[in-house]
Amino acid sequence: MKADVTHTPLSWGILGTGRIATVFAKAVRASEQGQLKAVASRRAETAEDFASSHDVARVYGSYAQILNDSEVEAVYVSLPNHLHAPWTMQLAEAGKHVLCEKPLAMNHVEASRMIDAAEIADVFLMEAFMYRCHPQTDRLVELIRSGIIGTVRHVRASFSSNARVRPTDIRYQRDWGGGAIMDRGCYCASMTRLLVGVAHGQLHAEPVEIYGTASIGAETGVDHWATACVRFPGDITATLTCGIQVELDSEFTVCGSEGNLRVPNPWFPGQPDARILLQRRESDEPEVIDAPAEQSLYACEADHVAQRISERQAAYPAMTWADSLGNMQFLDRWRRAVGLTFPGDESWT
Repeated sequence: MKADVTHTPLSWGILGTGRIATVFAKAVRASEQGQLKAVASRRAETAEDFASSHDVARVYGSYAQILNDSEVEAVYVSLPNHLHAPWTMQLAEAGKHVLCEKPLAMNHVEASRMIDAAEIADVFLMEAFMYRCHPQTDRLVELIRSGIIGTVRHVRASFSSNARVRPTDIRYQRDWGGGAIMDRGCYCASMTRLLVGVAHGQLHAEPVEIYGTASIGAETGVDHWATACVRFPGDITATLTCGIQVELDSEFTVCGSEGNLRVPNPWFPGQPDARILLQRRESDEPEVIDAPAEQSLYACEADHVAQRISERQAAYPAMTWADSLGNMQFLDRWRRAVGLTFPGDESWT
């Protein structure tokens, strides 16, 4: 039976017990419209440890058990990339609303199937780009729309660090959809598409051309760092850089004919310290534009889901289904440009 929420709080379950699941569990507790009911893991002991740390009442030692919990209305899928599609589709069939970690799927074909499953089951589905639910992103959209930097001509996006993780980490598993493009580049692509779209008076923009290069590990088979040079309609250009083995400032800059907007912390904006720097052509110093939130980043995301359950999709500028499909196409093209393929990519041919 489909879970339809006309009340608060929204009852959440979590699939997976990794770092991001811990972050989201804390966020649900801090949210205004959510409560954490259940957690499911591959092993009972890890689920029990997680439940003990986060005061979760229902504990499941397999992912499948959460499907039959009638009190769980929405499920946060925090599993590795290759498990996003199968579990999202099973959850949808079971009538559960879904917030699925980014990237939504391994490729565009999988993402399309997930969205079809959500539409058929009449359940909510959103890709968990949490920064899209923060007021900083709303403010950035408003500033671009206002024309304050003139005509948008170029975008720079970067998200990289040296993760210093073991070779067994999921980011190094090719069959699981690992690598820098999928882990970090997806953020760069999503923000770039959003703001170039704003510059054109659209919800998001799709590239005309993507050229890419990457360092692909001989042993891992995934990209350790990668760059894309992109041309959008109207000859707006963009450079995107991502990495999991290189220290690099993670920033976002929109460059226009009359100035630029730089976001020092685009992906993890805070509550009191979220800000945008406006550099006008005639000014020596940038103007600081604050964009604070009343809640923590992931609590904003959890409450956005609760507020949009009846519409089954996120509200702009959070990730709509069309936006997620466009982003997956972008990532497919970027990976193709650098020669990185995953199982299931046979659909490209």
